Amino acid sequence: MLNDRRKILTSLIMIILLTVIVLPSLRTAIFDNDLVQRIDQIATEQVEKALARALASFALARVTNGVISVIQESEVAVSPAGVGLNLALGQVLDPLNDMVERFSWVMLVALTSLGVQRFLIEVSPWLGIELLGSLALLLWLAGLWLGRWLRIDLTSLGKQLIFLAIVVRFAVPLTATLNQTAYDYFLADRYTIASSSIAKTNAELQHAETVPDTSADESWWQQFTSRLKQAEQAIDFELVQNWLKQHSTQMINSFLDLLVVFVLNTVILPIAFLWGIFRLFKVMTGVPLLPNTEQAVSERVAGSKTEK
Repeated sequence: MLNDRRKILTSLIMIILLTVIVLPSLRTAIFDNDLVQRIDQIATEQVEKALARALASFALARVTNGVISVIQESEVAVSPAGVGLNLALGQVLDPLNDMVERFSWVMLVALTSLGVQRFLIEVSPWLGIELLGSLALLLWLAGLWLGRWLRIDLTSLGKQLIFLAIVVRFAVPLTATLNQTAYDYFLADRYTIASSSIAKTNAELQHAETVPDTSADESWWQQFTSRLKQAEQAIDFELVQNWLKQHSTQMINSFLDLLVVFVLNTVILPIAFLWGIFRLFKVMTGVPLLPNTEQAVSERVAGSKTEK
């Protein structure tokens, strides 16, 4: 008799929760209240900040690529003045040009990752509450009344899906928050310094700042091109080459720093945080989300150890 009362009471709770999920007004009041919406809003703002940083860095890469193209075109225009000058400067800029191209591809991956995160934040209420939450309650309710005739323990499955629904609902917002915290503590300074360095060097290349041992009236690049075009006079070509090499190396190092920031901030850390959250789910429920995958990985690791 006591068990029947518990089943009825539990069933009533399940039905009430299902009604709350199904009715938009009640669902908003309970599951999408101001506190929950604030959590989503903070996570969205953090992803938007990351997107802004990624777009700014991608723009830096495109500006750098444009500056390199202008210099290389100028080399072509003055190359008849001397054998090997165009080739030598091209060789100095080739490593930087290759780095910028690879950096642009990484930034496309980073932007895609951030776009996916923003999308998941938007769909997590529907996926976590409306889909998984409703399914969990229905399975739990079915298990209460039909469990004795079924081989599957629907009640336990429903309870596990309840945990999973909560995890899915808050995993991505929580990941975004943890990711932004890691960025603020460990990556923000690296990003700021690298971006500022690249922007400064781009400005120097674009405006052709005067360097030592050249006249005060003209920039070094103006002198370089004008002298070669007009009189093919001797110029301290080694000075120009060393200046380009120094700034090219500095920009390569800065782009490497930005690569570290964005690979960690948009790929590795989000995946690591999500893995940790779902691993916590497994510890709490004792059920792996991807049992076949985990088993395959474990067997692969064990096989590698045996071979060694």
